[in-house]
Amino acid sequence: MSPFWGQLAGVVTVVLMATFIGIWIWVWNARHKPKYDALARLPMGDCDDPAPANDRENRR
Repeated sequence: MSPFWGQLAGVVTVVLMATFIGIWIWVWNARHKPKYDALARLPMGDCDDPAPANDRENRR
């Protein structure tokens, strides 16, 4: 392997690591917490209705 490909692989690794860390910091930013809390409650929003609408129509 030539030195060029080794350096290119190193640069790509650093860019990908910096991108990952940047996304990680953006996701864990405190200003996103209210949005994530609301999204976390979405699956529990329909807990009062145990049967889906299609099942209720098929039972009649």
